Amino acid sequence: MDAWEPWGVGGVPSARELVQDERVITTQAGVGLYDGNTKSATRSCGTAVLTTHRLAYIDARAPHTQSAFVRLAQVRQTEHYAGFLRSSPKVVLTYVCERRVAWTCALCHTVHDAATLDARCRTCGAAAPPADEEESSRACPACTFENHAALTHCEMCEMPLHMARPSVSLKLSFRQGGDTPFYLSLRETIQAHAWTVRAAAPTLGVSVAAVGAAPASGASSEALADLKVLMRRAREMVDMAESLRAQLDRTRGRDDRGHVDTMLQSAMVQLGLEAPAVTPDMVRNEKDYHRALACELASVLLGEHGVLGPGHVVRDGAAPAAEPADTGRGFLALDEVWGLWNRARGVALVPPREMRAAVAFLPQVTCPRVSVRVLRSGWTVLHTPRFEDAALERRVLHYLDDEAVRDVGLTTSELAAHERLAPAVVKSLLENALVP
Repeated sequence: MDAWEPWGVGGVPSARELVQDERVITTQAGVGLYDGNTKSATRSCGTAVLTTHRLAYIDARAPHTQSAFVRLAQVRQTEHYAGFLRSSPKVVLTYVCERRVAWTCALCHTVHDAATLDARCRTCGAAAPPADEEESSRACPACTFENHAALTHCEMCEMPLHMARPSVSLKLSFRQGGDTPFYLSLRETIQAHAWTVRAAAPTLGVSVAAVGAAPASGASSEALADLKVLMRRAREMVDMAESLRAQLDRTRGRDDRGHVDTMLQSAMVQLGLEAPAVTPDMVRNEKDYHRALACELASVLLGEHGVLGPGHVVRDGAAPAAEPADTGRGFLALDEVWGLWNRARGVALVPPREMRAAVAFLPQVTCPRVSVRVLRSGWTVLHTPRFEDAALERRVLHYLDDEAVRDVGLTTSELAAHERLAPAVVKSLLENALVP
C-alpha cells in the first residue's frame, strides 16, 4: 500500500509527535485496512486517528512498524458503506498519489525524503522551498510527442495520455462500530481544509484562571459542535431516503424501471435499509408509528434477502395473489432480531419498548405470517407458520413414522438436525407443542 506513509508512533500520537498547528480530532478502535479488495494481513486490527492534517492507522500489535498515515490534502472523494449482517461498515477514500520528491533544508541541511505536512523542516522549522510548477507538457507513450499537460489524448496519434497523478482507493473497515461519527468528522475536516488553518498567536496578559479554563471550554465547544453535526447529518440521511423513495415510486411502470430501481435501491442500501427509516415525526399517531415500524421490520425479516426467508410485506391489507413458500429459516430470537434491525437502521435506533409494540402488528403485515411467542423457557421468538405447534407436531410424527420402519427412535439431537435448529431450541418447542 504505497499511499500509506509509515509513522513510527507507539500509540495515539501525543502533541510532540504532531506537526505545528496539528491536533487530534477523533479516534476509533477496532479498525482494519484493506490491501485492494482483500483484508490486509499485517494491518487488520488497530485504531483510526483523525487529525487536522492526516488520517492515521495505529496498529495494535506492532505500532512502531505497521502504523501509517495518509494526507487529508490528497483525499479527493469519500464514501461510507453501512454494514449489514456479517459485513462490517466501511469508509472508502479516493486518494491522489503525489510524487514524493526529496528536498534539503537550506538552513540546517536536513534531508527530507518527501514534503512535510506543514511544509517546514523537521529539525529547525524553516519553511520548505516552493514546489516545482506542474509539468507544462506530457509525453505520448507511443510516439513520444510532447503534448500540452491539459490534453487527455495525443495530438499526433490520438493515444490516451496517462494522468500525471494516479489515484488509488483506500478502504477502512470498522469492525467495532463507530463508523458514522468518525466518517462525519472526516468529511467535515476535509471540507473545511483544516490543514490550512493556522493557530492565532497568543496574546500577552492572560490570567491564570483563563489558562486553566481554556482546555475545558475548548473540549465542551468541540463536543457540542460534533453533536450538532451528527444530528444534522442524521436528518439529512432520512430526508435523502424519503426523496429517493418518492422518485422510485414515480418510476413504476416505465420502460427504464429496472435501471432506475437498481440505482435508487443501491443508494438506500448504503443507509442500511431498503426504505427510509421510520421516525415518530413521519406518522400521525402512536398506533400508526408502531404499524409503520412493523412494516419496516417485516422488510428485514421477509424477502429475497430476509433473515426469516422469502415473503412479502402486506401494506393496507392487500395480500399478494400467491402466498410464497415457507422455506426459509423461519425462526429467530427476538433479541437477535432487535440487534440486526438496529444495525440496519444506523443512528435511528429503536428501543426495546417500541419494538415490543411493533411486533404485535407483524401478523397483520407479513405473508407468510410472522408471529411472536414466549416459550416456556422464557425465550421470546419470532416464527413463521412452519413453527406453529400443529405444524411442528405433524412433522415430528412424520419423522417418527420414518424411523419406525427401521425400528429405532428419534433423539432430540436428530430432530434438531432435521429442523436445522439447536437442540435446546427444539426441546423448548417440543415442550410447548407436546406437553399439556
